[in-house]
Amino acid sequence: MSLDGKLMLITGGARGIGRAIAEAGIGAGARVAVWALHQDSIDEVRGQLPDIIWGEAVDVGRADEVGSAFARLHARVGSPDILVNNAGYTLTSPFLEEDEQYWRRVVDTNFWGVVYTIRAVLPQMCQRRSGSIINVVSDAGRVGMSGEAVYAGAKGGVVAFSKSIAQEMARHQIRVNCVAPGPTRTRILDENREEETGEKLIEKMIRRIPLRRIAEPAEVAAMVMFLAGDGASYITGQVISVSGGLTMV
Repeated sequence: MSLDGKLMLITGGARGIGRAIAEAGIGAGARVAVWALHQDSIDEVRGQLPDIIWGEAVDVGRADEVGSAFARLHARVGSPDILVNNAGYTLTSPFLEEDEQYWRRVVDTNFWGVVYTIRAVLPQMCQRRSGSIINVVSDAGRVGMSGEAVYAGAKGGVVAFSKSIAQEMARHQIRVNCVAPGPTRTRILDENREEETGEKLIEKMIRRIPLRRIAEPAEVAAMVMFLAGDGASYITGQVISVSGGLTMV
């Protein structure tokens, strides 16, 4: 798979799945730019992947930050050919124990962050009459998830939004798709394994997965890369699960 010379912007691109996508993009010849919430995360990933051409700390849940960050990106390295919305935030807690401040952060990051970034990249993609947008969602947004009600609602909103934008942008030859990862080996999951309760919950979850294991970040990145490239040139408006069969919808 080749993405030679194409500019790929990845939000939440410093760790876990985002970092794996960045590494895969570089391997395919893309010029990779990453946004993450904290500057130390940007410094860390650029140390690990020195071929990243641009990195910046951006809160995608703030329209003003997205707008100014995109203007700097456009001026310095160009406008993205590929946008991967991977930034996300959630905790696992009962709905009745949560407060409005938490809900707002979840919705701002997981839903509005996608709206703001897509709005920023579309004018240039329309001018070029090409582009691929991949939104990393969750099957929680398709079938619900106990303990993550507002997060599931936000991700469900992204699914509907993605399908709507895919319909609007098809005439400009811009494709919009979603990837829905299942449980994936990330730093947070590894930290949860260190506690006995967390380990039991994770093992219980694995027993529900038909393939009987969790995903590696590179396996999710592989689907993102496929949707980003020419091999998926006739695919738009789709939601593809990478979950070992945990969810079959």
